[in-house]
Formats: sequence, C-alpha cells, structure tokens
Amino acid sequence: MDGSRLETNRRRFIGGASAAVLGLRYGTVAAQDSTASAYRRWEDVQRNKWTWDRVARGTHGTNCTGNCAFNVYVRNGIVWREEQQGEYGQSESDVPDYGPRGCQKGLRHAKYMYGKQRVLYPMKRTGGRGEGHWERISWDQALSEIADKFIDYNVEFGPRSVSTQLGTQMVLKRASFAALGRFATIAGCEVPEAFAGVGDLPIGVYMTTGVPLLADTMAAVFKSKVCLIWYCNPAVTRIPDAHFFWEARYNGTEVIAISPEFTPTAMHASKWLNPKPGTDAALAMAMANLIIVERQFDPEYLREQTDMPFLVRQDNGKFLRETDILGTPEARDNLFYIWDEISGKMIEAPATGAPKPPPGSMVPVMNIGSLKLEGIAPMLEGEWVVNGAEGPIAVSTVFMRVKAECQKYTPEYVSEITGLNPEVIIDLALKFGAADPGMIFSGYRVCKWLHGDLMQRAFLLLLSLTGSLGKPGGGLQIWNMPHEADQFAFMFSNLPPTLRIATMARWDYTHADHKKLNQQMYGNELAEHVDKYFEKSIENGWFPDYSDVEWKMGIYSGSNAANWRASGKRWRSEAFDRLETIVVCAPDMGMTAMYADYVLPVAHHYEREDFMLEPRTPYVQVLDKAVEPLGESMDDFAIYKAFAKAISERAEARGIAPVEDNFMGMPVTRDFTLYYDQFTMGGEMQTNRDVVQFLIDHNHGLPQVSFEEMAARGMMRNPGSETVVYDTDSPYGSTLLQAVRDKVPYPTLTGRQQYYMDHDWFMEEGETLPTYKGPLSNEGYPLRMLQGHARHGIHSTWRDDSLLLSLQRGEPDIYVSPQDAEKRDVVDGDLIRVFNSLGEFIAMAHVSSSMQPGMTFMYHGWDPMMFRERQNFGAVVSTAGLIKPTSLVGNYGHVTYRPLSFEPNATFADFTMNFAKYKGE
Repeated sequence: MDGSRLETNRRRFIGGASAAVLGLRYGTVAAQDSTASAYRRWEDVQRNKWTWDRVARGTHGTNCTGNCAFNVYVRNGIVWREEQQGEYGQSESDVPDYGPRGCQKGLRHAKYMYGKQRVLYPMKRTGGRGEGHWERISWDQALSEIADKFIDYNVEFGPRSVSTQLGTQMVLKRASFAALGRFATIAGCEVPEAFAGVGDLPIGVYMTTGVPLLADTMAAVFKSKVCLIWYCNPAVTRIPDAHFFWEARYNGTEVIAISPEFTPTAMHASKWLNPKPGTDAALAMAMANLIIVERQFDPEYLREQTDMPFLVRQDNGKFLRETDILGTPEARDNLFYIWDEISGKMIEAPATGAPKPPPGSMVPVMNIGSLKLEGIAPMLEGEWVVNGAEGPIAVSTVFMRVKAECQKYTPEYVSEITGLNPEVIIDLALKFGAADPGMIFSGYRVCKWLHGDLMQRAFLLLLSLTGSLGKPGGGLQIWNMPHEADQFAFMFSNLPPTLRIATMARWDYTHADHKKLNQQMYGNELAEHVDKYFEKSIENGWFPDYSDVEWKMGIYSGSNAANWRASGKRWRSEAFDRLETIVVCAPDMGMTAMYADYVLPVAHHYEREDFMLEPRTPYVQVLDKAVEPLGESMDDFAIYKAFAKAISERAEARGIAPVEDNFMGMPVTRDFTLYYDQFTMGGEMQTNRDVVQFLIDHNHGLPQVSFEEMAARGMMRNPGSETVVYDTDSPYGSTLLQAVRDKVPYPTLTGRQQYYMDHDWFMEEGETLPTYKGPLSNEGYPLRMLQGHARHGIHSTWRDDSLLLSLQRGEPDIYVSPQDAEKRDVVDGDLIRVFNSLGEFIAMAHVSSSMQPGMTFMYHGWDPMMFRERQNFGAVVSTAGLIKPTSLVGNYGHVTYRPLSFEPNATFADFTMNFAKYKGE
C-alpha cells in the first residue's frame, strides 16, 4: 500500500477532531456503520436517544484520582452515551458519601473515543520523523518487523538496549501494567520509572516516614479542624472529590488555600494566602517556630513517634550510636540513645538496633520491638555528657536542633521571603497549632521544585509537632500506594524477579549531556557541584551506571513523553531522536506517536476489561468491555502477547540462540523462543480477563469474587475501609495507622519519623533538618512560570476535544499579571512569545489579576502539535539536568536507591523566562 501523508499542522490538529466529534454529537459515526432510524414524529427522536442494546459498567483508566463509576450505554455496537453510576456509600456515618462522581471529561468520552485523533490501524513511518508520512500495514507485518529489530538489538547490544517506557495511562490500569511488567521481566528491558520521571515522587515524605505516599480516603477531610490546601487545586484537579472540602467548611472546618495564584479552589476557601512561588518551606518553618514558642506542640507524640528525643553528638553533629559507646566490632551503628527522665540516665532507644537486611532484600531496613514507651520518659530538651569508648561525649537532642533551626524563621524574616504580612503568618500558625487535628492536603506540584523535599519535610514537621500525623482527619494527604503483591505475583510467576527499572532523571543526565545543559542554564559552579555528587554516587555503588549501554529501541505504552519532558526540544534531539527504532502503542495520535517509526493502535477505556484502585475512594472500580475495539486496536495485554509470540516465532525461524544477561550479579539466560510460552504462563493467560482474575485472586485487599460479578456491579467496597483511614486488610498502605495505633516502628533508619539526617552529604548540603532554600532562576529572565493540572484534560488526554476546547480559549494560553502585561504592551488575547536562553514557544496571553506580578501560569497537557512550530511549554523548562545531591545518597538505612520510593526527581519549576508580544502573525 502506498504511503499517505498526514497533513497535520497545529490548526488541523485542533480542528480535525472537531469535525468528527461534532458529527458524532448529531448522530453521525464515520468509524462504524449505524443502523438508520425511521423518525416519524419529533417524539421519536427523543425516544431513540433513550434506547440502547445493553449497559456496561466502566470508568476512564487515566491518571485521575476520581475513579468514577459510569454506566456505558451501547447501541448497534457503538457507545452512545454514558452517565454516572450513583451507588456510593459513606466511610462512616458522620461523614458525607462519595457521590456524586464524574466530570465533564468522563461525560465527553463517548464522543471523544470516535474522534479523528484515534489510531485505528498499525502504521509505519515512510518519511522523516515527524513529517507525517505513514503507510497502513498489517499487524503481522508490524509485529514481525519490530520483533526482528528487537532480537537484533538484544543480540548485538544486550537486553538493556531496549526500553519499554510506560506512562500514567498504563500504570493505573492494573492488568495493563502487569502485562508490561511481565514482558519486561522476561525480556530484561529497562523500564524508565514514571513516578520520579515525571517529577511526582514525594522524596521528602519518604525521607521522613520510610514510605513515599501518605493518604486516607477523601472523607478524612471532613474530620479535620483546619485543612491547609497546599500545592493542590482540587476544585480543578479533584472535581469529584472537591465537595468534601466545601462540606467540611460548612461543618466548621477552616479550609485555607495556599498558592501563589488565586485559584478556583481559593475562591471557595475560608481564607487564601499567596506566598511568592517556591517560598512555602519558609512559611512552614515560621509556623513551626511559633508553634514551638507558644508551646502548642504535643510532647508525648514527639517522644514516641519521632526521633526528636534521640541524642546527637555536639562535636560532629552525628547521632550517638552504640559504635560511639562500645567501640567494638560488634557494636551496631543503628542502635541509638535517648535520655530517660525517670531513671535520669542514658538508655537505648526502643525499637532500634535491628539486624541488617540480607543482601538482595526487598526492604532496606528491618525493625524490631515496639514504639510503646513503657516505664520510660524520653526527654526532648537538655544537654548531657556521656562516657564514650574514646572519652566523654557532649550530647543534646534532635528537638534542641529543630528548635534552634526554627528560631531563624521569625514572622518578620519570613515576611520578607514570602511577601506575606507577619500578622497573617502568626494567625495561620496559631490556628494550625490549636487544631486537633490539622491536615495538609497537598499534591505533586511540590515535588517538581528542586527543593521540594525540604518543603515536604517542613510540612511534616508541622504535623508531627501538633500530633496530627496519623490521626483521622489529620496528616499529609497526597495519595496512597496500592499493595503490589498481585502485580508482582503476575510479573514474576515462574520467573526470576529481574524487572529492570531505570531512574529517568539519571539516564537522561548521562545520555543527554545534562552537565552541559546545567552549565548553559545555571553556570559552571552549580553544574560541577551536581556532577561531583552524581559521579560519586556511581563510584560508591549507590546507584546504577547507565553509561555503558545506550537505548537503541524505545517502546512507549500509554506515554506521551514528547509532550511533557523538561527541556523538550533539546530532549527530542539529544535523547528521543537518537533511538534507532521508536514504537508507540497509543489510542490517540500525539507528539510522541508523530515521531515514531511504528504506531500500534490501543483500545480505549470502554473497549477493554480491567480494573482500577484509587485510594481516594474505598472502592475497586471496573472497566468492562462495552464494545469491541475500534478498527484493529487491541488492549495492552493482547499487544504484548502478540509481541512475545512474534519474537518467539522469528527467533525460531532465524535460529537465534539465547543471550546471556546479568541482573544485579545474577546470571540470567534470555531465550527468545520461550517468550510467548513464558508470557502466557504456558498458555494459561490468553486474555486480559484472565490477567484481571489472576490479580483479583492474588490481592488480599480486594473482594474475592469473580470478575463477572465485579463487572456486573461496576464497583465494590474494599476490605479494611470501614473508617476514613485504611486498615491493614485494605489494598493500601497503613504505615501511619500501624505506628500510631499499634506502635509498629516506621521503616526508617531510626524506626521513627526521622527529621534528622546525619549522613555526610546532608551535612555538606546544610539539610540535616527541614529548612528553606530558595528556587533557582535563569539569569536575565525576570518572570517565574508555574504549571498545574488542567480542568479540561487529564494530562494530554482530552486536551484536543472540540467541546472542551470551546470552554477555554480554543488554543494554548498562558496566564500573566496585568502589571507584567502592561509593561510589555500586551492585552488579553494577544499572542505572546515566551522565551529564555533555552528556547521559546508561542501562546495566547490570558491577562488575569489572579497572578502576582513576576509570575506566570500555564496549565499543562497541551500537546506540542497544538502549538506553532510544535514547541510547547517544555521549550523553556531548563531544569532537566537539576539533580539534588541528597537524592543520590545510598547505604543510609532506608535512604538508599529504591525505585518508586527513593531516587532523583525530574524537576520542572526552578526556571524563569520572559515574554513579549508576538510579531509573527
């Protein structure tokens, strides 16, 4: 078949979907034939709208915390419409229920899935990358050619030369994620980790608690007394959940929004505070200082749950350890001390000194004993001299050091940093200090700052001081990680656990020459500083070295990486375009697919069987197949099964011998001819439904029923969700509950919430305790640009929908302050050129008094295809090479390389830019 060109420019990309979708709106479906209806009266039109062949239960498998149950109405093999399934209950009798759920994006999907952006058939590139020259090919041809290339790269360069890159469209659909994971385990591919990779990993939370994610159900908001919505915009990003905040406010909770810009959330809050961008840690430290000064802290909580009473040497700033006291080879470096007020002497801190985990263990620390303080009273304040192996040692407590650090942050000093009035800071601190409990509801936006870990450590400090962390209605609410026992059971069944997960920020740093980028954007001093620690972390064996193998093939599943990468244009040329073969599995066309060599069509949300777990609601949510996949699209499991089969068949036909691999010192043989048999578990796993049932059967936190029963009901209540806080028999983490209620030690070096980090690198960086460090800027560019999740899309999905575009400006826009616009002779609706020394893009000016002077704001998700010259916001995000030295630490108890828990975040916020009126059109 001759190749045909996709004549795709920015306007056609936006408008192309419009024609198809508007046609669907009025009853025309080009993708599939529809039986004509004989309308005799106007009433027949209305009756026809309310007739259907069947109703399926479904949802939208995107990275959205909604988890909203929908009824999907099907007629003549076409999804005709959808509506919310309103059968939700309450977590407890005194909190609101979880309905109504749903949003405009979900209610638009029945039209969107038939839009012109859909990929319907396998396609192969025939022109240059990104030119839009394609030919339609068969699945057999696509799989055979891809399999041959896959085998060739493996034989010549080894399994690590292939990456299977997943995005959030893949991760949250349980069976889809499991399928990719099993394939990657069999093949030994590298899987770039998509949590820190998108800058969403709460490293500061992990440093403090030993788990990266903390959250209860949404109903917990109703039990808070003061709720700080900090770095989150739930009126926009949590539409089905936002009512909990407003109902809590009606119930007496003071809901305070903290954000540099005036948001739709701020509009509904009791109060709004607008600190300057990136200064939030200073505000939190000032609040902590006032809570300590006013003696609003909870001493009993601090003694039991935190490292505040632990003794610290005054000479070198290190924890006092058994190695200091005994000085023998048998002495333990993880046994710590406290000063007991009752006995008047130093004693061992309970639940410390556990044996070290064996090599290769899945856990970095082991804990023993209980946090319960029986017959002892650890002192928070005091100075003593103890006898050490080498003589007297002067010691004090962690709390004394925290107190001294906080004293720097007076309301007047922090007012200069944040721009907030000192009286406002004092009022906020005292209100939060008096709250029982207090809650900080936060999002992932904080993680995207270079010093986002310090912000989170400061947030947690507020919660620990007030004893709110781990209480119903209190704590830091971000998200909660589902248990992965079912995923690992499927990925590793009859296989060695050899799943290779790559740290995206580190891989890019190595292969896209990010030291050079840092030199260009931030100067030699910072670049050399980052590089020194980066190389040292490899030399110490703390992190893997990615320099020895370069990726030759990239398989992208549910990932539109070319849309959102920092330093976007540079990343596409320095990393993405260096791949010899790019395979994109996608339901819709976007920037990443446009630059691929092969595009494979993936089934949409209503065309597959799967399920989702989202901790904001205590339900497991089903995706049942309402209709057959459009065109020749397939679900993710079917694609990877077909891929494994093609590899096995081509290897056997070509007589390819197995390749020898090494995974963390363990020899592994990769036999291509066995891939299909291994992937299907000897033929047992043939469909996505088989995988779903396997996962249900292997997850203790799910209702133990058949998928058929689950699909008939649409959603089912999870075990362990009888209150607003998840219990140990739920499918989610319960670290805080176990620590506070059951006195189980935290999975940290100290067995406590750990606020003091005495590792050498933390000391060198001045970050042993929560503190404030300001955001970075690009010299000569005065305006800071922030970003956030959009109301009218989930990342890039639905961002090109015609109706949703009509509810906005119709094209990408950027919010600017009236003062900054006036200085540049820009009025609302003008096109402006946004630029810095890295690059530039063109967008519409959205002049708004919601912006502070000196800042701009742009909702993310706009695909580069929707911009002039295909350059979106990533063109000016110069942060791709920024890596914190403290995020490279290893061999320090729980603070060591752990994918999905501790690794460097990609950063997106520490840059500045400028804008001017666009002269081009």
